[in-house]
Amino acid sequence: MPSTSRRRFLAAAGTTGIAALAGCSAFDGGLPDVNTGSGLHADTSRALDDEAVYLAGDTGDLPEPPKTAPAVAGADIVLATASADRGDLVRALRAGKPVAFGAGDVQAALRSLLEAVGGEYTFGVEAVRARPVETVVAVPGGNDSVETYTFVDDGGWPDPVLDPLGWALVGRVPECQTGMPESPADDQYEYAGAAHVVGRLGSGDTRRGPWPASVNDQESERFVRLRTTLHAAANDGYAVEVAAREADFPDDQRLASVYPNPHTRDGVQVANVSDTTRSTFAVEATPASDRARSALTACGGLLTEGGLAYDHRSSFQWKRDRLLGSDRHYASATGRGEWRLGA
Repeated sequence: MPSTSRRRFLAAAGTTGIAALAGCSAFDGGLPDVNTGSGLHADTSRALDDEAVYLAGDTGDLPEPPKTAPAVAGADIVLATASADRGDLVRALRAGKPVAFGAGDVQAALRSLLEAVGGEYTFGVEAVRARPVETVVAVPGGNDSVETYTFVDDGGWPDPVLDPLGWALVGRVPECQTGMPESPADDQYEYAGAAHVVGRLGSGDTRRGPWPASVNDQESERFVRLRTTLHAAANDGYAVEVAAREADFPDDQRLASVYPNPHTRDGVQVANVSDTTRSTFAVEATPASDRARSALTACGGLLTEGGLAYDHRSSFQWKRDRLLGSDRHYASATGRGEWRLGA
């Protein structure tokens, strides 16, 4: 576990790092356009219209989906409370059906479900502390992997359970605008799932930070790639100002490489402020064009050996210039990321 002094990295990088870049990313002029191509602005509320949803647990605490199923066997999706019988949920996940929790201690319930099938699937979960989380989703996929979604409830979803569930099924974000290195060893890595943290503010400002992982097992070593995509979009006249992603690994965990190198591409400036001597990964993205003020998508990643467990932080900032000054919106998610990558 990282020491107390090193845990301060997360808080410091989320404030001083942003402050150092804010002056470079401030723009004058008119209000930013809303980027309707941004995946988080998409209306996914109708994604469940043709999906049969089985309600499990204390069903009175769950919203009523458009279409329900009387049993797991006939369902396309399972929506449960934290008190639901684990047997039904495990059977659903093993059958390839997404499982969501929408009431109770949803993050603990997700962890319990995945631990129950931990010998069969690879997965990662990024728990979020000190923020309201009402909905989490596990979506089984190829290579016996699971993608997990943690939705921070910042008041921006019309229905805080069904809308995020619909987004986990069909939501997408634009392709990365910044560059990522390629390697001839790419085909030696096997996809192991992805951990998503997603939020939408009441003002319409949105952000997303997924971590997909891939694994290369050799005779005596395991190499793991962890990549992140930072996506932020503007609304209500508040322009994207900065997005940052950090992960703090144990002191003795070697980060063999962190990427990309600092550069500007397609109107987005990305800075890599990682410190491999302290086993910390950190990237920050700022808009370098009016178009990127509306929405930006930046990428970064790392290569390490062994397992994955880290403290994480995602932080976002939007700015609206006014005649007598500027207003800002902030959003962040801090917590613990842990992965099960197989034997």
